Amino acid sequence: MQFELSTPNLDAAKLAAALRPLDPDARVVFDAGRGRLEVISVATAAQVLGVLDGIGCPATPLEKEVHISGGSTCCGHCS
Repeated sequence: MQFELSTPNLDAAKLAAALRPLDPDARVVFDAGRGRLEVISVATAAQVLGVLDGIGCPATPLEKEVHISGGSTCCGHCS
């Protein structure tokens, strides 16, 4: 699942640490330049949004997934 974050200057380690109580095996890929986050987890989107809001980072789910380097949306055809 992917989200657009409203708060700049976050790092992936902080985001992963915040999500760890929901899913210790969650993986995150964060594109700081675009403010986009991909979360690969057993947690629901609502749970992830709640955690993000709890750390002061309101987010909205992306309706259409985009390529985030290292994430699961990679089809292998980027030039």
